[in-house]
Amino acid sequence: MAGGAALAAQAPRAVSAAAVDDEEAFWAELRSEFLIPDDEVFCNTATLGAMPRRVLDTVTRSMTELERTLAQWDYKPENPEWFSGYRPYEDVRAPLARLIGCDVDELALTQNATVGMNLVANGLELERGDEILQTDQEHPGGRCGFEQRAKRHGAVWKGVSIPTPPNDPAEIVARFREALTPKTRVLAIPHQTSMLGLVLPVEELIAVARERGHARIFIVLDGAQSVGQIDVDVRRLGCDAYFMSPHKWLLAPPGCGALYVRRERQKELWTTLCSTEWANLDKGAYRFMQVGTGNRSLLEGLKAAVEFRLALNQERVSRRIRSLGDRLRAGLREIPGVRILSSVHPRMAAGITTYRIGERTGPEIMDAFWRRRYRVRSMGQTQGVRHSLHIYNSTRDVDAALEIVRDLARTG
Repeated sequence: MAGGAALAAQAPRAVSAAAVDDEEAFWAELRSEFLIPDDEVFCNTATLGAMPRRVLDTVTRSMTELERTLAQWDYKPENPEWFSGYRPYEDVRAPLARLIGCDVDELALTQNATVGMNLVANGLELERGDEILQTDQEHPGGRCGFEQRAKRHGAVWKGVSIPTPPNDPAEIVARFREALTPKTRVLAIPHQTSMLGLVLPVEELIAVARERGHARIFIVLDGAQSVGQIDVDVRRLGCDAYFMSPHKWLLAPPGCGALYVRRERQKELWTTLCSTEWANLDKGAYRFMQVGTGNRSLLEGLKAAVEFRLALNQERVSRRIRSLGDRLRAGLREIPGVRILSSVHPRMAAGITTYRIGERTGPEIMDAFWRRRYRVRSMGQTQGVRHSLHIYNSTRDVDAALEIVRDLARTG
């Protein structure tokens, strides 16, 4: 978004015009949009993002208004419904479609990424022996639906091993090229992995799948960690489907999700949950969101979150997140005894960094951070902690984290 005045007009009310063109001042003022106490640092967005005040206010105001006016609902089609689950909600889908680069009729609203994954996994026609190709670093929400298809219907699930740390895009592409066969029917991979925050070279992987003559292959990307963290353009990526969890990096309310399905391939997916429009192919992706009664207020919160992000400019947000991640990784590389498990390759790293400190377990490191009111997430006994940096974090937060890591490394 060009121009300080334009951004100041659309950005949150806490941001002054003077701060717009000063990066550190801009993000420091923006911090007041979040309810996280000033003496706490939150770095676990990869699990759940913090809603801006305007998003939280939208949800609570909507729920209060719905309760207050419940008796006024007359079921007439020209008036809004008091719940979601049946109407197309194009006013919510449109800004999200704009953010990820697709048309409204290619986007369905879901509950989260896991629901989107299952809609694809259960909706595709697969025959015995058809191969489903994934990585060995899938989140269960991106994997289990395809595992069930393999177990239940005789498809073959294959996982491609990703090196740790993963610092060579060409090596990853080569491993997938070797794993692809004439029987590969589905390529279902993360745009960005959950445990390590690895941004896979998905455009190259998709190109390899297409150039190998796999005309029937259906390519679906897990965008749970990518939408809102990095720039996403589904058309440019060339995938057939893309599912997401806006409650993470897009800072929407929990209980919101979305599924993109390329128009040309929508007819290949059966609907898993069915209501009135389940078989109406003219409705586009809307037929995948016929799920029954839901919370309309959450959709209004999702819309507010997307509009908040569009006002900030996703490219600027992505640049900020990546710069904080780069600062953390650069500092970690200088501390003896620290092993970075995530990628440090500039194309494959963004706001998530997973690392170990000596022989300390993940819970030990996490608890040591929290004693200083700093929240990172343990990844288990041997995988250290996952450190997620977002726009409510600062360079000072990164430097404070590095000091904590130095102290832990010095004391064994």
